[in-house]
Amino acid sequence: MAKSKYETHVLPNLERIETWARDGATAKDIAAKLKIAYSTLRKYIDLGQEGDERYTALSEAFAQACAVADEQVENALFKSCLGYNAQIVKHYKLKTVEYDPETGKRIREVETLVEARDEVHVAANTAAQMFWLTNRKPETWKYKPEAQDGDESEGSGVVLLSPVMNNPGPPDAGGGAGDG
Repeated sequence: MAKSKYETHVLPNLERIETWARDGATAKDIAAKLKIAYSTLRKYIDLGQEGDERYTALSEAFAQACAVADEQVENALFKSCLGYNAQIVKHYKLKTVEYDPETGKRIREVETLVEARDEVHVAANTAAQMFWLTNRKPETWKYKPEAQDGDESEGSGVVLLSPVMNNPGPPDAGGGAGDG
């Protein structure tokens, strides 16, 4: 009896699949690496999630690895929202000049590369803050909040401006009415 793609392509690579998913690979990426159809891999994962014991090892490994990657991204997004201090490494040329103690003349110059650490502040990312708030507190931070009790001006945080002209069209090239 012929073995299934699960037995030949997926099962022997469970550890690799977990590593790929932890490193951010999607199910489509993993299917391509395994040289199987995405729909086939998705079927195995779904069957495992539904309780089919043949595929639970795959679905659990995939879910756990994705959770690790998701948590890392969430932490990075949160850090980006607040701003943070980061250590950066800079390289400097250090020039040392040697002088003859008797004559005072320059004997030689030696340049060395020196590594130094500097702390910089990475400012808070307002786009990340907007994304975070619109997803975590949508009732307060919607892009287009609904008016409360028919009142469009109070409490919404959004001011709707009426257009100055309904159809402004192109500017008048001939100048004003008094030209001429």
